[in-house]
Amino acid sequence: MLRLGFATAISCLLIGSMAQTAQAEWATPDPALDAEVQACFEQDGVGFLPDSDVICYNAAIFPEEFLQLNDLEPASRIIITSPGGNVATARGMSTILDNRAESVVIAGPCMSACAMVILPGLDEVYIHRTAHIAVHGITMIPFGRWYGWLKDDEEPGSVATLIAQSGYNLDFALHGSGTTHMRAHLEGQGIDVGYIMDVSDAMEADARAFTSCRVDVKDYWGILNAEHLQTYLGDHLTGMEPFVQSWSDPANAAYLEWGHPISDMTYIMNRSFGEAECSEVSASE
Repeated sequence: MLRLGFATAISCLLIGSMAQTAQAEWATPDPALDAEVQACFEQDGVGFLPDSDVICYNAAIFPEEFLQLNDLEPASRIIITSPGGNVATARGMSTILDNRAESVVIAGPCMSACAMVILPGLDEVYIHRTAHIAVHGITMIPFGRWYGWLKDDEEPGSVATLIAQSGYNLDFALHGSGTTHMRAHLEGQGIDVGYIMDVSDAMEADARAFTSCRVDVKDYWGILNAEHLQTYLGDHLTGMEPFVQSWSDPANAAYLEWGHPISDMTYIMNRSFGEAECSEVSASE
């Protein structure tokens, strides 16, 4: 699980991001909401903030965590900060949130399944300025490109293709399962598949341009900015503060230690970057 030490970093984020300008019509920060967000960063797990009717979900997205929502009384809103979890099980949390029908605030990291499943499934969502929203994996890459990704773009032969089509290439089957879940979830929520397809394609282009190395397709991360959210979530957004828009965004300061950017919108986590023996600068630069 990703951990950031938000209790110490939050003041910098709350103040520093105020100087940011962007194309979006930003909401005016609310000191009361800021206090709730900071309290949520300091409270691990799933439960009400003390002496309030606000639920804090500061946890990964697995059944042990999200099923706790079923046992909580109705709330005025839910604050979600999450490193993500399993895409398939996140659909269960999305169903619970649909049934609860409370408004949601995204604050801090909303990564992986949080950005890929939970966020596009929300009916009323507010983006707090501490948010860093990122999906991972060149999710929609088809078998031919997936096969060649770490094989110098070698084309799969007929046998390899037949094995994959039959479901016996377990690595691709796992990748394909995630793709299937994403398509089904977005269709069920009435969200265009471009929500994932666009960033998947952009990550692939950035990864191909970064010639110093390739990592597994699942180990690339793409940042979602305000324009992307406005395009695909539209009226589901009740407001946005000037949250992290890119890797070089001053509001991203608390997140820079996570990984290495290969473009301003795509990055690789430190561990994967090191294990692949990537160099700091692409040979094409």
